[in-house]
Amino acid sequence: MQLIFTKQFIVGALALILGPEILLATDTPALKKVRIGDSPGSSCHAPLYIAYEKDFFKEEGLDAEIVRGDWDFLRESLATGKIDAAQGMVITYLKSIEQGLDVNITAGVHKGCMHVLTAKDSPLSKPEDLKGKRIGIQGIGTSPWFFAARVVSSLGMDIKHDVEWKVYPLAELKQALEKKEVDAISVIDPAGELLLSEGFAKDIVNSNTDAPYKDEYCCVVFVSGQLIKTDPDTATRLTRAILKAAKWVSSNPQSAAEICVEKKYMSGTVELNVRVLAQLNYMPSVEGGAEATKTAASAMQKVGILDASTDLNALVNRTFVRLPTLDDSWLQSVKVEQEDKISRQKILARALSNINPSKTFASGYRNCCSQDVIESVHDFAGMSN
Repeated sequence: MQLIFTKQFIVGALALILGPEILLATDTPALKKVRIGDSPGSSCHAPLYIAYEKDFFKEEGLDAEIVRGDWDFLRESLATGKIDAAQGMVITYLKSIEQGLDVNITAGVHKGCMHVLTAKDSPLSKPEDLKGKRIGIQGIGTSPWFFAARVVSSLGMDIKHDVEWKVYPLAELKQALEKKEVDAISVIDPAGELLLSEGFAKDIVNSNTDAPYKDEYCCVVFVSGQLIKTDPDTATRLTRAILKAAKWVSSNPQSAAEICVEKKYMSGTVELNVRVLAQLNYMPSVEGGAEATKTAASAMQKVGILDASTDLNALVNRTFVRLPTLDDSWLQSVKVEQEDKISRQKILARALSNINPSKTFASGYRNCCSQDVIESVHDFAGMSN
């Protein structure tokens, strides 16, 4: 008698012998290896960590590795394809892209994380009051400097002559304001949120609450130009994972902070980081990323970082890339679990305690800008230490 063994018969027999889990494993496609760049010290990078810890990368068929380094390392690694994606501020990459860096923006992640602050008892209260004043920053060319410069220039002031820029290490900015060596400082969260929560400072401008900045995406997804050219499907999938994680962080700031601090992705306490995450506007958007690219390019040219001769439309079209099947209608369809047992309102109403300001400031951004940006504004008058 001839026996005919069909594929279904063989699979069924092997399942009885080996167990269905083993067979399912053999049918599962191998995960695509990707490397995600990260610069330590930023609460707002939570979506990268959550995408990894909550397996959003794996859901997209990706085996992700988080690679940490300073900004210049991330820039060079993205350009050469040594890392595939990163999250960062639009303004920290556009100058290099103008000069030929092969990196693209694919979507916006969140809005609002920068402040121009003054002491609580200061007579300064509005942006117009900054004329003729001393503004403390970490360095010319850094993201907080650019934010303050944009605020000043938007009011018709000359950023080289109508204000004085004074450079301090992040850990000394509070002291400089306290000693009245400066009239205002520009910082990024969590440092800004800490000074406000302490009751030491007040906002002159807050990019999370003040127009027009509150409606703009400051942080976006950057993807290697090499990856987009050779494997746009993988570029789409890793962008989707980060955007889904951003929605998860928005729904679960408490859980996100707990995970990120426990896994040592973030410095500082859970209490401080959850406050920052609850305040940031995590509303990921493809169109928001496109608009942020246009807005940042225009503002950077106005303050003299981008060359006056640069064609902004061409730069924006070269920088922002629309990936296949990735749009805001897809984002609106994405549902995430609600794990937090505490509301955003209650998080923001809680008083901060057991916070070490010195430790928080010392762990902040040290190099959030490339030398390209710094050199493009090296001739600024009125900068002192």
